[in-house]
Amino acid sequence: MKINPSSYQAYMPMQTKKQQPEAVVTEETLNPKQVLKETAQRIVSEINEARTDMGEDDPKAQRLIEKFKNGQKLSREEMNYIRQNAPGIMDYVDRIMRERDMIERSMKAAPSKTDVQMVVYRTSKQIEKDPDPDIREVRAKHLADAKQEYEQTDDYKKKPNSPLEKEERPLKVRYKKNPKHYEQIAIQMYERSDIKKVGTHFEQQK
Repeated sequence: MKINPSSYQAYMPMQTKKQQPEAVVTEETLNPKQVLKETAQRIVSEINEARTDMGEDDPKAQRLIEKFKNGQKLSREEMNYIRQNAPGIMDYVDRIMRERDMIERSMKAAPSKTDVQMVVYRTSKQIEKDPDPDIREVRAKHLADAKQEYEQTDDYKKKPNSPLEKEERPLKVRYKKNPKHYEQIAIQMYERSDIKKVGTHFEQQK
């Protein structure tokens, strides 16, 4: 039996050419200058956002930040202004201001001037361990400024020089009292009592 070649070819699968992957054509391949321009614009935009985040374009924010770096305490209004116009630096500012607040509270709670100096000394030792020299410098300035401000207050001036002096102070106060003070009180009590009237009555009977 002869096989008709035409009928054999009818059963042969038709071979197709392998399709090559189509090249993805983008604007980057078509216009490299445009890509370079957009990249530059993106970088500039990121830089501007960073400057705004740190308040570099706001003169008032920069003055307040410089004031803070010099160790001066910021008011609540000044803190809020930095928070709104230089939010990128607020974590740094908040951390040091919280530390200063803790130092001020510790100095007020200290029972004597010697204890106040111990608070300052211990805090200075902690600051020396800060690995960042710039932050270490700002923290040291705030410690010095807080110490100077507190030493000018009446609360500090009224503190005894040492805990030992505080224990002796009540005894000294007792000896300073004038004995005539008690004599005057006794006379006033006598004049207001009925004893004076009784004495006058006996004198009239004589």
